[in-house]
Amino acid sequence: MNFEFDFGGAAVDPLWEAGLDVVRTLEARGYQAYLVGGCVRDRLMGRKLNDIDIATSAKPDEVMRTFPRTIPTGIKHGTITVMENGIPFEVTTFRRESDYSDGRRPDEVAFVDDLQEDLARRDFTFNAMAFGSDGEIVDPFGGQDALRAGVVQCVGDAEERFGEDALRMLRAVRFAAEFGFEPLPDVWEAILRHRAKLSQVAVERVCAEWDKLMAGSGPEQGCHYLFKSGLLGYVKESLPAGVLHAAERYRLNGTGWEWDAWGSGEAVGGQGASLPPLPLYADVDVRWTALLCGIGVSSADAAELFRTLRMSGKRTDRVCSAVGLHERMAGCPEDERYEQWVLGVLDFGTAAAEDWLTATESVDIELTDLCRGWLQNIPITEVSALDVRGDELVKELGRSPGPWIAEMLRGLLEAVAFGVIANIKAELLDAAKQWLADADGRKA
Repeated sequence: MNFEFDFGGAAVDPLWEAGLDVVRTLEARGYQAYLVGGCVRDRLMGRKLNDIDIATSAKPDEVMRTFPRTIPTGIKHGTITVMENGIPFEVTTFRRESDYSDGRRPDEVAFVDDLQEDLARRDFTFNAMAFGSDGEIVDPFGGQDALRAGVVQCVGDAEERFGEDALRMLRAVRFAAEFGFEPLPDVWEAILRHRAKLSQVAVERVCAEWDKLMAGSGPEQGCHYLFKSGLLGYVKESLPAGVLHAAERYRLNGTGWEWDAWGSGEAVGGQGASLPPLPLYADVDVRWTALLCGIGVSSADAAELFRTLRMSGKRTDRVCSAVGLHERMAGCPEDERYEQWVLGVLDFGTAAAEDWLTATESVDIELTDLCRGWLQNIPITEVSALDVRGDELVKELGRSPGPWIAEMLRGLLEAVAFGVIANIKAELLDAAKQWLADADGRKA
C-alpha cells in the first residue's frame, strides 16, 4: 500500500468541507472539535465519503444550543445529529466507556475533555484518527501506519476490544475484505478465541455487517474470513444446516466449490480452494445468489437463512427464486436441458433467470450464452400474457369454474412457450377443447 496522505493536494470534497464548517462553528464557541473515524480513514485512502462524524468537547446540550437544527439521536451516549444545509452530521461528545457486561454495549459512558481518551475507546487504529481545522491529523495509535501496511490492527489489545463488543469481529472481517487488508495475527487469534461471543449480538446487526460485506469490493475474501473463522456457527439464532455445513467444510479443509450446473460431474471452472466467484459488477442480491448457488445451498435453506437474518421478504423472494432455478438445472441430463430451462423460467420468472445468468456468467460464458439465447426465444413466460382468459375458457368450454382453469392456463402457457401453438385466441381455445376432449376420452 502506498498512501501519500496529502490532504492539501486532495480534491475538494463538499461533504468534507461542510464537516469542517461544523468543526469551526464549535471551535468559535470555545469547544474542541475534530472530524473523526471512518471519514478521516476514507479521505486518507482517497475513497468516496458517505458521511462525516465529529467528536467534540461540547456536551450534548451545548451542541444543541450551538446549532439551530439538531436531533437528539443518541443523547444518552453523547450523540447529537446536527443538520446543516440538509446534511446530517453526527456530533458526539468526547467519552470514555467502561464495562461491557453484555459483550456489546458499555455499561457506563462518561464524558471527558481529552480527544485521545475518546480515540482510545475505538475499535481499529485506522478508525481512531482525527482531523482538525488546522489541517493536522491526530493519530496516537498508528492508524496511518496500518493503512500503509495494509493491515487490520486493533486499538490496544485485540482481546479486550473484542471482549467489549463482539460485533467488532465481523467489522474486522468486513474491513479486511473491503480494503484488501490482512488481519494482524493477534487480531485473527482473538477472533478465534472470542467467536462464541457473537451469540450476544442481535441477528439484525450480524445481517447488516454480512450484507455490507457482500455489497463491498471484496465479498469473496470476506466470506473466506467468515467461513475460516467459524463465526457463522455462533450467530445468536442458528443458521440453516446447509449453510453451516458449507461453512464448516471450508473451515476444516479449505475445500472450495465448483460450479456444475448440469450435474455432469465435470466442474465448470474449477475453483480450487477458493469460494465461488461473486460478480463485482452485479448488485448485492445477485452476489448472494452466486454464493448460495456456488456452495450448494438449497432454495429452502436460502429462504431460512434470509428469514433468520431478517432480510426483507422482497429480497428473500428474489434470491430464492434464482437459487430455485439453479436447483432445477442442477443434475439435469443433457437431453432435458432445454425443457428444464423453459419450465424453470415459467416457474421462477424471467427476473430470476436474468439474476441466475448474471451470477454464473463469470464462471462459464458458453453456458450462460446458451441459456440466454433460449430465454430470448421463449414467446411468453407468464399466464397473464396469454391471449385468452379464464372466464373465456369457462364460457367457451361450458364448464363451471374450478381448479381446472389454472391447470389449463398453465398447460396453454407451456404449449406457447415451447412453440407448440401460437399465442392466438382461436388456437388457444381450439387446443383447450382438444385437451378437454382427450381427457374425456381417457375417462371413458
